[in-house]
Amino acid sequence: SRFIYADLVDQRDSLMARVKIIERGATACFHGHIPLPTHLQQGDYCLRGYSYYMQNEGEEFLFTKRIRVINPQDSRVETRIDYGEIRNGRRSITARLTDGVGVPFSRAFVTFETLSAKGDSRHFTMRADENGTASFRVDTAVRNIKLGFLDGDPLPFTRHVHVSRLDRKTDVQFFPEGGTLLTGNWQHVAFKAIGKDGMPVEVAGELYQDTTSIATFSSMHDGMGTFRIPVSAGHRFSVKTRLPSGEEQRWELPEPSKTGIGITTTTIGDSLLLYRVIAGEQAVFPDDLYVFIHSAGHVMGIERAQRPFRGKMNLTAFPEGIAHVLLVDGQGKVYSERLIFAQKQERPRVRILQDKRVYGTRARVNLDLELAPGWSDSTRGSFSISVTDDSQVPVDTLEDNILSNLLLTSELKGRVHNPAYYFSGNPAAGVALDLVMMTHGWRRFDLSSIVRGEQIDRPYPIERGQVVSGKVENFWGRRSKLANIILISTSGIVQMGEANDAGNFSIDVAFPDSTQFVLQALSERGRRGVSVLIDKDRFLPPHYTLPRTLEAQRDEEMFFREHGQNYYYENGEKIYVLGEVVITHRRQQKYHSVYDYQARHYADSAAIAEIGRFSAPEIIQQLFPGIIIERDEEGIEYFSYLNRKLALVANNFEETMDFLHVLPPEALLSVALFDQQQGTMLFGKQTGVINVSYKFGFVPTSPGRPNIVPFTLLGYQKPVEFYVPKYDVDSIRLARGHDARRTIYWNPVVTLAPGKERERLSFYTADTPGSYSIILEGITSEGRVCRERYRVTVKP
Repeated sequence: SRFIYADLVDQRDSLMARVKIIERGATACFHGHIPLPTHLQQGDYCLRGYSYYMQNEGEEFLFTKRIRVINPQDSRVETRIDYGEIRNGRRSITARLTDGVGVPFSRAFVTFETLSAKGDSRHFTMRADENGTASFRVDTAVRNIKLGFLDGDPLPFTRHVHVSRLDRKTDVQFFPEGGTLLTGNWQHVAFKAIGKDGMPVEVAGELYQDTTSIATFSSMHDGMGTFRIPVSAGHRFSVKTRLPSGEEQRWELPEPSKTGIGITTTTIGDSLLLYRVIAGEQAVFPDDLYVFIHSAGHVMGIERAQRPFRGKMNLTAFPEGIAHVLLVDGQGKVYSERLIFAQKQERPRVRILQDKRVYGTRARVNLDLELAPGWSDSTRGSFSISVTDDSQVPVDTLEDNILSNLLLTSELKGRVHNPAYYFSGNPAAGVALDLVMMTHGWRRFDLSSIVRGEQIDRPYPIERGQVVSGKVENFWGRRSKLANIILISTSGIVQMGEANDAGNFSIDVAFPDSTQFVLQALSERGRRGVSVLIDKDRFLPPHYTLPRTLEAQRDEEMFFREHGQNYYYENGEKIYVLGEVVITHRRQQKYHSVYDYQARHYADSAAIAEIGRFSAPEIIQQLFPGIIIERDEEGIEYFSYLNRKLALVANNFEETMDFLHVLPPEALLSVALFDQQQGTMLFGKQTGVINVSYKFGFVPTSPGRPNIVPFTLLGYQKPVEFYVPKYDVDSIRLARGHDARRTIYWNPVVTLAPGKERERLSFYTADTPGSYSIILEGITSEGRVCRERYRVTVKP
């Protein structure tokens, strides 16, 4: 794929931005940026990265990372949400609102809008007490709460809070090694405990054979642990677990199998794998039975399993990462499987050499980068490097990074807590990593279907280039074969093509974002009596897939209390965001439709202008978070809100999404959202309604012929350069103002190779003393992953 996509998704599964990034340079590097509109609410967002083809495997295959956005407008109000007990399916919630320095908004009227997982909503207003606190009860199905001050008093404010689930019970799962308990064997059983808040919880317990306690155990790391069990026929096995709080639960283990076959493994250091084939007391072995191992898409070993069903394999040739061990027969039937992790003690190292030990403010920093000695002459590396201020950008050393993601988390089902811990060098991390292997399922390949030669439907192709495609139909709705196509764009593209015998056409083009097209089709005989349908890109629905636990919410609240600010810097000047103090005339919203006065949510041209350069559908999604674009069974796009379809009305006429795709964003005057009840009452629809008002003069002039179609598609993003100030001139270095950059330096393309001169990078420090973190991440030409962290000290 020569293109990747980056999405910004909020906690209500709303797409806030999407960019398409093209491969740049000979190092196969992709880099870009996401502009953040000024109205974007403060909070946690999910950054998704993927290629078009990756969507075939589902959203679990997409790269995700948490991004925190600080908005000085929102930092003027801090919210703390506390959850109380649940009674009769309703929970108590307390919201406390204070300003940026902790002073409560006493006696303020606070508006609440609750949204449940089923799409039901409720609106109410409460008056906070002297401490700025409002308490209320909501149904346990409520997942989001929207807060604000009534009529913007004392200041305009909106905050969306995701409600963590507290109605779940602690869950403990048990995983026999090889997948099944087999009679007549001693087997390891791994377990994993998840608490009510969705986070790992430490647990202890007892193992019972029928009613007799035969062993005790306790978790070793992040709620995971293991115990051995003597599996025998005619007995039932159960476990009684106990939490630190004293809560006890009882769990039944799966019934043992007398006929099953399984595999167990043991790794010795990082060089040897021992395996053993076990079987139930009445098992019948197939004629051909093999131990099959693959890693990183490569077959690493196939051995015929023969009595005494024990063997070993050398791990030194394995790439670092997860290896999949399977027990299969000659027809590809899988009897048992086990994951192991092949660790490498030595990874490529990059040395970062500083020209000084300590730097002053606004001082030049020179860094020399080189691959450490000892690597082969053929080794090359492509890296990115960032420098951030530790006092303003906290570094979570346990968070997912390039090592843990490429080697571990991207290969597994489920979420691994604190994944970077397993690459920290801690002596206990290796044992804990094997527990991760036993408690998380493999998701890369279904070996049985591959052996059987089953064809898998992959509707998302590999995107090697950009195309404009579609179909041409004649007056009777039949495909118009061999139709002539002319494509013109605002970026200077003029191309001609021809439809095939089925009326389909595809034109290879390369175009940046915001390119507008006009396509004309004529029949094979040159007549205009045909119509054109343009293919649109299809994307998986946006989902915030990161943990939304109570701990994550507390972490988010603490972060914004510590790092939120009600000011920003512009041209070196400190700009404070103040509330409204004296109002002699309030700007009136402009309404362009008789229905807009009654809309549940409304945005006029001023609100639209703040969003920036996006298409009309994207603007609507950003104006009203929660709205997503979906497709029906015929592939036709439509808006939905809270899992319910919305009708689209533009200037009092019902329209389709195709109309919005060709409507220039500067033509939008206002957008209003009506719920289902209002849609029925005002528009005669049985759904909610999006009502759009636009300037007639800005609509692309249509000749009134269906064979000429104006349209836009998502093009690749034009690159921008990361700005680094230069203080090499006294007049600039001594200038007034304050340099408070959080990200001091960023370079997405750094190439290194043995034998070549050191790569030198230079940047200037800011005005904040302290320490800077230098993080370098990348991959070598041999596929080895590399990550380094250094520090720079800055003194006044």
